[in-house]
Amino acid sequence: MISIYWFIAIVSTIVFVFQTISLFIGFDTDIDLSGSDLSFDIDGLHLVSVKTVVCFLLGFGWTGVLFHNVIEDAWLLAVWALIMGVAFMLLIAFLLKQVLRLSQDNTFHVNKCVGLVGEVYLRIPSSGTTGGKITVSVNGSIHELAAVSSGEESIATGAKVRIVSAVDEDTVLVEQL
Repeated sequence: MISIYWFIAIVSTIVFVFQTISLFIGFDTDIDLSGSDLSFDIDGLHLVSVKTVVCFLLGFGWTGVLFHNVIEDAWLLAVWALIMGVAFMLLIAFLLKQVLRLSQDNTFHVNKCVGLVGEVYLRIPSSGTTGGKITVSVNGSIHELAAVSSGEESIATGAKVRIVSAVDEDTVLVEQL
């Protein structure tokens, strides 16, 4: 049984090293097997992928090699190796998911504000006149935007407004609530 653990550990280590080197030179080794009936997708990351399977085999093989003399029962060693393999697989899936979150575009766009409620920061003159400002919270971040009133009357400081549309990249059209 030890030779099987050694084989799995050595082959998975070689593949893991190849994957790591190819990652740094810009070559992605993952494949998409989306034709199956089961889906293991977690927010754009596949739980069962080449990277996670290699990490499973890495944990399984090296646990079998390292604990072969410590755990004498072959079945108990196999169960422990399976548990460690799954732990390695889940750990690498979690880490890859965190790395993918870093690559998300969180750039602020005024169009994201349409329909949100804000507060007048500087009095908004009557319709068509610029000069007013509002503050609005988007995804937990407060933004200050130039505002134009959609009504005929000016809107006082501190009033609640709803953003109707984006006029341009810095200005929004608002209505008083």
